[in-house]
Amino acid sequence: MKPLPPTQRPNWRYIAAEMVPQWCNVSARDMHYAIVGCEASLFGDSAAATMRTSVISCGDGVVVLRCIRGTETDVEAVLATVTDVGNISVALHPFATSGTLHALRKKIRPCSRPSEEGNCKIGENTYRILGISGQKVDLVQQGIKQTTALYFNKEDLEDF
Repeated sequence: MKPLPPTQRPNWRYIAAEMVPQWCNVSARDMHYAIVGCEASLFGDSAAATMRTSVISCGDGVVVLRCIRGTETDVEAVLATVTDVGNISVALHPFATSGTLHALRKKIRPCSRPSEEGNCKIGENTYRILGISGQKVDLVQQGIKQTTALYFNKEDLEDF
C-alpha cells in the first residue's frame, strides 16, 4: 500500500510530562489506559477519540505523549486529572510541547536516579534518601504494611 502524501497525513504534537514521584515504575500501557480513561470522563468519548492521544514512552520520570495538533491544551488539562495509574498514585506535570520528537527530546532534562546508598535517621526511624534535587530531599521508609514517604528541604534535615 502506498503511503499518504504529506498533505494528507495528520499533524501530530508531542507533549512531555514529568511524572511525580519520579522513581515509580509504570508501564506505558497502564499509563495509556489511565490517560484515556481520564480523557473520556473529562471530555466524553467522541472528543477523546478526536484527540487520538497515545503514549510514546514512559520511563525515567518522563512521559512522552502524541496527540493531534490543536488539542494540546485539552490533553494537558487531562494530564492534570490523572491521579493514579493502576494502584500507584501519580501526578503528571506537562513541561514541553513540540511538533517533532527530535525537538522534544532536546527539551527533556535528565533526572537523577534514586541513590541506593544514602540513609537518614530521623528519631527512631531510618529513611532511604531517594533523591536530592535543588533544595528538595525525598525520603522513603519501607514498612511491612506500607511505604512512608517524606519530603524535606535541606534546611529541615539540618535540624535533625
